[in-house]
Amino acid sequence: MLVARVLQKGQIVIPKEARKKANLAPGDRVEVRITAEGIVILPFKKSYTESFKGLVKGKLSLEELEKLYAEKS
Repeated sequence: MLVARVLQKGQIVIPKEARKKANLAPGDRVEVRITAEGIVILPFKKSYTESFKGLVKGKLSLEELEKLYAEKS
């Protein structure tokens, strides 16, 4: 079982093992859902082009990559 503590400002730290399994990195977004069972935290799905962010640093903006991808689809 993985446990996280709620900090004073309502923040939580996702345990390292969970971040690794969910492939979460600093700056990634997560979705928070309220269900009948409780709170569920899910990795926020990245767009196709967003998953390549940083690979072509300084070459194309995210908007330019999305435009190129849309043209090829």
